[in-house]
Amino acid sequence: MRLSIGVPAYNQGSFLGETLESLLHQEAPFHEIVVSNNHSTDSTADVLRQFDGRVRVVTPPEHLTMAGNWNFTISQLSGDWISLLSSDDLALPNFARSVAESVADVPDAVLLRAAWIDIAAAGATVAERHLLSVSRITAPPKTLREQRFGPKGSFAAFALRRDIWQQVGGFPEEVTLLSDWGMWLLAGALGKIVYCDQPIAKYRGGHQSGVIRARHHIHMREMHIIYSGLMPRATRLAGLGVPSWIARASRTQFRQYLAAASKDFAPGERAQLVEAMRPWAESVGEHKLFHRFEQGDRIRAIDWAGLMRPTVRRLASSLRRR
Repeated sequence: MRLSIGVPAYNQGSFLGETLESLLHQEAPFHEIVVSNNHSTDSTADVLRQFDGRVRVVTPPEHLTMAGNWNFTISQLSGDWISLLSSDDLALPNFARSVAESVADVPDAVLLRAAWIDIAAAGATVAERHLLSVSRITAPPKTLREQRFGPKGSFAAFALRRDIWQQVGGFPEEVTLLSDWGMWLLAGALGKIVYCDQPIAKYRGGHQSGVIRARHHIHMREMHIIYSGLMPRATRLAGLGVPSWIARASRTQFRQYLAAASKDFAPGERAQLVEAMRPWAESVGEHKLFHRFEQGDRIRAIDWAGLMRPTVRRLASSLRRR
């Protein structure tokens, strides 16, 4: 197995060196390590000079969106399996080995997802994350239906067959914040997804909370694109047509996100959200509820999944220990 890994980098020079060191210190080496410097304006170029001869550096012809840089980075990789690691995340020493071992006995695997570790900005461990609701090997159509409420996998801990990336046209660039979810759906339409319950990477969070809030309207717009475009595209690709569970899931998610937004954003802060969520509201027929949100009301919702999640996690943890 030739596993290539790319690092799409943009203005995270303070973390990049540690990221690259983690990729260079593996129990089994990667086929290649390629960094795409997306026209950074910070210390990224200086950091990369310290790794001359150990990693290959490429630069896109112009500054790209996040998903665009993901696709450009992969276009520079030659392995039959590929992965990406954000320039502020860390690979654990077993990353390459665990990926190879996990897919070795599944010849029709198209995607690997693995457990990961959340870390704070300074590197302290926050939590170890396992996908308790997925099987070791999942085949279509379950690969699609299990992702109807969100992605089952982390961008920090995945590997993808390069020919599948080519076949579906790359990470979908009509979404920027949710492009990984789009890819997991499209890839899952074409074969089996393998899960490795051993953490292979560390995901760094907590240092972009302000950015996340500022992009919330983009997230809402892209949720509609997932349900109206990418999810039906994936189910058609799998030969399923457009099953009714897509519309049901879209409506459920719309109500939950609208309720959360009505709690987190004051009436005077909702203008961008209102415009972003209007097409989604129309597609799920929630005009009255949306009008209440637009007028500044607080929307109540019962998160049945959230209420059940602690029970499910305790049960799954108990079963794993047996």
